[in-house]
Amino acid sequence: MREVPIRLAHVSKRFKLYRDPISGPVKEYLFFWKRHHYYQEIMAVKDVSLEVKRGEVVGIIGPNGAGKTTLLKMIAGLLPVDGGQIEVHGKITALLALGVGVHPEFTGRENILYGGMLLGMSKAEVVRKMPAIIEFAELGDYINRPFRTYSSGMRARLLFAISMSIDPDILIVDEALATGDVYFVQKSSRRIRELCNSGATILFVSHNLSQVQEICQRALFMAEGRIVGEGRPSEMIAAYSHWAFERERRAPIITEHQDLRMLSGSGEVQITAIRLINAQGEETTGFYAGEDMEIEIHYRSALGDQAVLDLFLGFVLASNSTYVGEINTVNYVENLGGTTKRSPLAIKREGVIRLKLEPLLLFNEHYALWIILFDYATGKHYCEYRNLSPFFVGGRRQSISRGGFFWHPSKIMTG
Repeated sequence: MREVPIRLAHVSKRFKLYRDPISGPVKEYLFFWKRHHYYQEIMAVKDVSLEVKRGEVVGIIGPNGAGKTTLLKMIAGLLPVDGGQIEVHGKITALLALGVGVHPEFTGRENILYGGMLLGMSKAEVVRKMPAIIEFAELGDYINRPFRTYSSGMRARLLFAISMSIDPDILIVDEALATGDVYFVQKSSRRIRELCNSGATILFVSHNLSQVQEICQRALFMAEGRIVGEGRPSEMIAAYSHWAFERERRAPIITEHQDLRMLSGSGEVQITAIRLINAQGEETTGFYAGEDMEIEIHYRSALGDQAVLDLFLGFVLASNSTYVGEINTVNYVENLGGTTKRSPLAIKREGVIRLKLEPLLLFNEHYALWIILFDYATGKHYCEYRNLSPFFVGGRRQSISRGGFFWHPSKIMTG
C-alpha cells in the first residue's frame, strides 16, 4: 500500500436544486438552451486539496451543510467528481449511515452474513468471522431479532462490528459512533487504533468533538464546502468553536417571539421575558466561557408584593434537552467558601430576577434554560418552562469539549 493512499487535488462537487422537482428535469432536457432557468446550482464542495498518509487518523469537523459527507462519498466512490481529481489506493470500507447495507426484516445474524458479502467477503469467510463479529457487537439475544427492532445505538454496534471485520486499508466513518454509549465508543476507539497500528488509514467525521480529539491525530475544519483549517485536533476544535461563536453572536436577538408557554404549574407567577447579557452589558446569544453572564428573568405575579418563592434554573443541551446542571435557591451557595442554605426570593407584582454567573463555567456547546418557580416550604408549584432562550458558549483561547455536570458560583437578586 502506498505511503499516501488518499490524495485529492482541487476537488469540487455541485448539485442541481430544481425549482420544480417533478417537471424541472424534464424541462431541462426538452428546453436545453435555457436549462438554467429550471434549477439552481449548489456547490457542496469547492476546490478541496488533501493528502492523507498511511496509518493516519484524520478527523473532519464543521457545521451541517459544510460538505463533509459529500466529500467522504466522493472518496468512497459513491458520488462522481465534477472537478479535480481523487486518487485512492487500497481497499475501502465506508460506514456512512446507519441502516445502509442491511435489511430491516433480517435478524442481526442474517445481516452479518448479508452485509459481509456486500463488503466483498465470501460466505465461508463471513461464517468463520461471525462469532467474533457477534462478540464485538455485544447485542445478546437481540442478534436473533429483526434489525428494525434495534435502537440507533444497537444498529451502530452491529454495523461497526461488520465493517471492522474485513481489516480495510481505508476506513471512512461518518457519524457512525454518534449514537453509541461511552463503553462502545471506547471499544471502537481501541479497534480503530489497532487498525492504525496495522497500517490502515481512517477518515472520521463527527459532531462529537471529544471523540475527534480522542481518536484523531490530525483534524480538518470544513465550512461552506471548503477546508478552512488544518492541524492538531485541539487547535481545529478551538477554531470551529470560535467560528460557531462568532456566527451565533451575529444572529438576531428574538425576545418578543419566545415560546413562553407554561408546561405546568398554577400560573400565579408567570415569566414574561428572558434576556441574556454578556460582560459588556450587551444582549446576545453568544458567550465566552470564563467571562461574566447575566440572566434576566422578567415575571408577573398574582401573589402580592410580600410574596416569597424559590427558583430552579437548569441548563440543558439545546439539541436534545439533556440535563447538564442547575442553580437553585433551595441549596444555594453565594460565595466559593460559603455554606449551603435556602435563599428564597422576595418578589413584587411585577419585576425581574437577575442571575449573575461570575464567571460562566459551561463547556463549548449550545444550551437552553429550564426554569421552575415554586415554594419549597409549602410545595406549591407556580410555573415551569423548558427550552427557553437558546445560547452558545465558546472558548476564547481554547476548547473545552467534554461534557459533564458542574458547580457554579452565582449571585441572585430581585428587583
